[in-house]
Amino acid sequence: MDTNFAFNELRMWRKVDTAGYEISINQSGKGYSVKKSGKQISLTYERKNDLMRAYNTALGMIKHGIAKAECAHERKFDEVIAMPDLARNAVLNVPTLKQYLCRLAGLGYTEVWLYLEDEFEVPGESFFGLQRGRYSQAELHELAVYADKMGIELVPAIQTLAHLKRVLQYEHYRQIGDLNDTLYVGKEATRDFVKRELEAATAPFLTKKIHIGMDEAHNLGLGQYFFDHGSVDQTQLMLKHAKMVLALCREMDLKPIMWSDMWFELASTRHEMYDRQADVASLHVDPEIGQVYWDYYNIHEDHYTPMMQKHFELSPNVYFAGGIWTWARFAPNQSKMLASIKAGLSAAKKTGIKKVAATAWMDDGGEAPYWSSLLGWQVFSDYQYLDEPTETDFENNFDLLQDENYQAYMLLGDFDNTKDQVNDVDEKPSKLVLYEDLLQPRYYQNLKDFDFGNYYDQLANKLEPYQEHPLFNYYYDLAKALSVKAKLMTALTSGNSADALLNEWQEAITLVARERLELWFKENKPNGSEVMDIRFGGLIQRANTVRNLLAKGEYQSDLPDVEMDKHINGDFGNSQYYQIVTPSDISW
Repeated sequence: MDTNFAFNELRMWRKVDTAGYEISINQSGKGYSVKKSGKQISLTYERKNDLMRAYNTALGMIKHGIAKAECAHERKFDEVIAMPDLARNAVLNVPTLKQYLCRLAGLGYTEVWLYLEDEFEVPGESFFGLQRGRYSQAELHELAVYADKMGIELVPAIQTLAHLKRVLQYEHYRQIGDLNDTLYVGKEATRDFVKRELEAATAPFLTKKIHIGMDEAHNLGLGQYFFDHGSVDQTQLMLKHAKMVLALCREMDLKPIMWSDMWFELASTRHEMYDRQADVASLHVDPEIGQVYWDYYNIHEDHYTPMMQKHFELSPNVYFAGGIWTWARFAPNQSKMLASIKAGLSAAKKTGIKKVAATAWMDDGGEAPYWSSLLGWQVFSDYQYLDEPTETDFENNFDLLQDENYQAYMLLGDFDNTKDQVNDVDEKPSKLVLYEDLLQPRYYQNLKDFDFGNYYDQLANKLEPYQEHPLFNYYYDLAKALSVKAKLMTALTSGNSADALLNEWQEAITLVARERLELWFKENKPNGSEVMDIRFGGLIQRANTVRNLLAKGEYQSDLPDVEMDKHINGDFGNSQYYQIVTPSDISW
């Protein structure tokens, strides 16, 4: 770490002038401590990441005019890791990613895993990440050097077995594809491809660590491999492929880690992911490969504890990965984020897992701005320095360390949480309402008995005080648009006059589209924005179609007489874009 550089970056981000302050720094004790009395500030720290949080705390005290205060905190984990998803269309541009690295450093994060899939340059592989916003080798090296100066180890996280749909879509890779997202195990061509991946993914970084993925390979051996061989032993295929990837890593002196779920699925008599009865020890997985237990879906500590203990049968090098609930939605599920992180990290502390990661997935197109994830990063990091942090701790630290408003960010969870309890089943009515078709509303039966028009009006009123913040200005307008859309759907399906509401909806969604794309281009590379344009553009054009039909007296709703698939045990449902907008294929 370059301490002077890192401190200057924090000061610039926080907009704090330390001139006139006497700051003493000593390496001693465990964790960190901060003591401020007037212009005198003393910091102690154990490791560089503790120092970054301590210095950031001091900056917060200065910025918020705190004359006298002191605090001391011990670390609970060896590694606290952030994992932003950069592979689901929204690829952070380099300046924005540096800003996030600076924030994360100031929270005490030790590592950042960049989830890339095909979003990195592989020399000689033109189709790999083509027109997807892939990072160049130079960009990744620039980021790795910056992270190192900030005290963070930047680690590439790629896929070496499944989750390669965007790569295998090209005929160029037909020889190494088994199914549309899974590699053909055992071919020399597959080994050559993985070797090129590993070389390209690690070359620009300063670390020897690499996350090799290999999760959710449910279709392993069930495509072309099956037709070529006639029978499939998925367990042996998985072991064979892992052995091959590990051998390549050894050749390159790399230290691999992987997701653990497939070992449990294959060792389970029920073929069930994270089966507590799975005999994973019998697989004899090489313990050199670090195993990452990812699980974000439960809010009860006793769910996690036995699975964490079970993971030590695979390797002594066990990680736990929780989630900050940003994926496949327009606004994060804050209540589930709070509850699942509490359960998971409390269990990790008790079972002796010393390496924990927070994931911010962006499934279904990166609809939520990265900016909306800031509270999740804060909450996760607070468990590093507090035994049992409370919402008061989160609120105070979010303000002290990031200058952000806890109550405002908690309101984002209300887009999908209509009840005064944890949104445990992960309802997503905001997405259903937004994308619901004006002519053939698929989720009509699911949504008709709840007054979303009034609900989102009230949410907009709660968001209104925070409109000066660009993020919350967007969310205020989104709430207003959802309210209008709900009222429009009621008018259309009941046969009432809808002309005024239709005009209001088209204006509202046009505004939301513009604001969302402004946030997109501020945060991300241009690639992937075309998907958002297509989705918003479809909503706008659909309003034109309905207006024409109404003018001709030809409008007629095609209403389903059954509830649409919810995919959850809830009131409304949880669906992706293609499941909401039409029962027909968008493309085939």
